[in-house]
Amino acid sequence: MAPVAPELIDRRGGRRVTGGGSRFGVAAVVRPGQAVVLVNISSRGALVESGRRLRPGVRTELHLCGSGTGMRVHGRVERCRVVRLDPVRYHGVIVFDDLIEIDGRAQGSG
Repeated sequence: MAPVAPELIDRRGGRRVTGGGSRFGVAAVVRPGQAVVLVNISSRGALVESGRRLRPGVRTELHLCGSGTGMRVHGRVERCRVVRLDPVRYHGVIVFDDLIEIDGRAQGSG
């Protein structure tokens, strides 16, 4: 009999870099034009801070920029929570569809 749920990937153990690391800046944009700040990023996803709520389950595109480099990463919003009330700030997790390179080197499993 086939398993009921697909295999889950534990992303918590992956190496993260603060902000955009050395490859990307801390400013980014979530489609359709919502400015966000990269809190941290890994090869599998990003934690972003925003003044507006990100809706969990929604497919999105994260636009990353750095010195001489730019990248669009497709993914989905995994979760979002309030982290500050005055002014209201949210932390949202975006899980990438594909692995990306951070700090100029490939980040395999983890």
